[in-house]
Amino acid sequence: MAFTKIRKVDQENRQFKTDWTERYCFFLPDHNSAKPTCLICMQTVAVIKADNLKRHFNSIHAASFNANYPEKSDQRKQKIASMLTLLTDLRKTEAFSLAIDSSCDRTDMEQLSVFARFFDGKTFREELLCLISLPGRTTGEIIFNELTQFFGRNGLDVSKIVSVVTDGAPSMVGHRQGLVSRLSAVNPALLAFHCIIHKSVLCAKLCGKMKETMDTVTRLVNFVHESSSLQHRLFRALLEEMSAEHKDLLLHNDVRWLSKGRVLERVCDLRDELSQKASDFLSFLTDNKVILDVTFLCDIMPHLNHLNLRLQGKNHTVADMYEEIEAFFRSKLHLLERDIHGRKLHFPRLREHCEKNKMQEDPAMKDFVSRLAENFKERFESSPKLSADILLFVRQLFSVSADGQWTAEAKKLVPSIDEAALQMEILEKGTSDLLKTQYKDALVSDFWINVVPQARFKNTRDIAMLLLTMFPSTYICESAFSSMNAIKSQDRNRLSDSHLGQCLRIATTEYKPDIRKVASSRCSHFSH
Repeated sequence: MAFTKIRKVDQENRQFKTDWTERYCFFLPDHNSAKPTCLICMQTVAVIKADNLKRHFNSIHAASFNANYPEKSDQRKQKIASMLTLLTDLRKTEAFSLAIDSSCDRTDMEQLSVFARFFDGKTFREELLCLISLPGRTTGEIIFNELTQFFGRNGLDVSKIVSVVTDGAPSMVGHRQGLVSRLSAVNPALLAFHCIIHKSVLCAKLCGKMKETMDTVTRLVNFVHESSSLQHRLFRALLEEMSAEHKDLLLHNDVRWLSKGRVLERVCDLRDELSQKASDFLSFLTDNKVILDVTFLCDIMPHLNHLNLRLQGKNHTVADMYEEIEAFFRSKLHLLERDIHGRKLHFPRLREHCEKNKMQEDPAMKDFVSRLAENFKERFESSPKLSADILLFVRQLFSVSADGQWTAEAKKLVPSIDEAALQMEILEKGTSDLLKTQYKDALVSDFWINVVPQARFKNTRDIAMLLLTMFPSTYICESAFSSMNAIKSQDRNRLSDSHLGQCLRIATTEYKPDIRKVASSRCSHFSH
């Protein structure tokens, strides 16, 4: 008896129909062996078959989704289009970079936020790519597997990632098992950066006598706050009675980048009032040598805080932030080092304390500033990912030489460019008075997007656009975690991980909904 050969599913040549996207909220990623992926929950279905998609949609999403977005309605079309926008833009773009960081939410669930920066044809965007929950361990292997699975489900190409910036945690940058090393094995051209803001904070880490002074100040503040609620209230009442400059002390928190400087300023301003309440710290508050160190720290911290604030914010480029760092440790720190033994123009509290008590500054203070400059130089110059010349090319195009070594580095970054043509384009730009005039009046990103013509300066524009795509820090992740804690608050701690991700996407997205179009598509409720 002859048996017919059973046909395999992958031999049936099933086609994904475009109308399934609107009916069942599924799309088919554009890559080999792609599986239909749900736009709502990002789960995949094994076989391209209408019944499978329908079963998934009806059993999980139909009740709520159909109620909010009726079938064949404009609202439904707009909703599905908005869900496809980010993924579609990422598939179309030639390169994008990632900023990755993790933090615990209110229920101690580790949440991994992954942001993507890319050029969508009109402007650079920084969007939340995904928020991945990590219920167990957070090793580099687990993070890598979760991330690659997300890329696979959504048809995103890992080879398009040009750079990754992390906070420097072992699970991220471990030499063998870290996320970066695993991504580099898949994409050897990948550039990995340690968050520039985190590095600058590590450079300013206190040690020795200065650390002991800061620790004592922290214990003093904690004593006033935590000894008892009554004592804290009485201290605030004392400040009001004495018309003090401040009405309370600030708590120091190592996680908060700016807290050291603010705490020291408050303690210096309230020194006399503290002497009346914190008797256990009376010897500390009345010792002029110790207060000398406190005033020095109080004066040096605002300079570090100012740098930190300059580095914070969205849409900063790698070139912008490295320029800020270089100006700080090459110029400002050397000025402070000379000034501390001179007129102390940049150390007003220290100068006032020295003049009042007829004291001299401690040599350890100059050593601290010198060591600070060395730390910055070591961390930012020892193993640069990008040379100074190629960063200069982005911000000051007309200052680079056409035959410099940076063109070879540019060739490594973008293998598709013609290095000889690149040099000729640099020379041609240098003689263009029109470009020089427009360069003065435009922002760096706007200049490369809107002013430099792609057809005429293809090689230089390709390099600049790649460099402008790179994330310099994980600031956007840290900012998103603040939004996450506001969304998943103590009163909303039962919020599911999928809903949290959707709410966070709404809070952080730069895509602008067409409110008028959405409103016009809905029927108004008339009173009866």
